[in-house]
Amino acid sequence: MPDWKKLVEERLARLNLPPSAKEDVISELAAHLEDSAATNPEASESEDRALLEIQCPRLRRAIERTKRKEVTMKRLTKALLVSIAVLFPAGLVLLFLGRGAVEQLLIWTSCTAMLLCAAASEGNRLSQVSRSLWLPALTTFFGASVSLMLCQFFGMQPRMVWVHNLGMSLYWPWLGTLPLFGAAGAHLSKRAQGRISSLLTAALFPALIMLTVMLLILPWGLAIDGFHYFRLVAFGLGLINWVVIPAAALLIGAVPFLRDVTPLSSQS
Repeated sequence: MPDWKKLVEERLARLNLPPSAKEDVISELAAHLEDSAATNPEASESEDRALLEIQCPRLRRAIERTKRKEVTMKRLTKALLVSIAVLFPAGLVLLFLGRGAVEQLLIWTSCTAMLLCAAASEGNRLSQVSRSLWLPALTTFFGASVSLMLCQFFGMQPRMVWVHNLGMSLYWPWLGTLPLFGAAGAHLSKRAQGRISSLLTAALFPALIMLTVMLLILPWGLAIDGFHYFRLVAFGLGLINWVVIPAAALLIGAVPFLRDVTPLSSQS
């Protein structure tokens, strides 16, 4: 009986893989060839070696094709991440200067779309957290951002809502689309077997991003204009306008997907 592992190792000596992966490939192929020879005990050693000569080149070519494909995917991902690294700071600069609201939204929407493309290109290597949390969350954020951008592009003006002497400007058409995106994020998270915390985070992600941005802007505004009552009132109205109400709209879409999901108390 030939030493299949030694023979396979000789044939695959030029295979460019990490040592651990190469050892696994060699062991698996040797076991396969040994089983094939065992099922045909009447075959001569020359026939066994002929089987080896057929199997190894095919395997090497298949592995090399897969490796080339993975390298191409990695290059695409790197290009997308470099583009995001260039565009995202430009959006932050516009935000802190208080200019170019449409340009900000366009930049961040483009960044989110590129992140989704990068995630798709690396789909088979994504972790469970990425599949159940980050990818659904980015999908929700992308949909909500595009919806708001289209409202602004087509000149839809926010409607003022007055509570006593305090007014808030609401984009009603945009708010009407948010349950759809909340449902989409929750559905993707649940399909990836995400827990309830992942599902809720994915569904509410646009509101959480806006909350983070507002908390970052508040110290900047206080440093420039000083601490006074009207600044805090404006911040509170902004929270209701851009965080609380959108979060409620997103949650409406997510509620139907909250059944039969791992509860928070069981998470470690």
